[in-house]
Amino acid sequence: MSKYAWYTRVTDAAHRLTVLSLVGGTMYMAGGLVYTMYQNGKNYEKQVTQKASEAEKEQNLQ
Repeated sequence: MSKYAWYTRVTDAAHRLTVLSLVGGTMYMAGGLVYTMYQNGKNYEKQVTQKASEAEKEQNLQ
């Protein structure tokens, strides 16, 4: 069984940490983006339905 040189193992570990950090960070940011878009969509839908119901009430009063 051949052993790798110490600098090869260190480089491999640094590369693995870099890749895992980039992938993890990307997944974290993508999750945050999806959550933010979902919450904004819910708030926008509530705002639109509220405005529509207020306009309907105004028409009923006239």
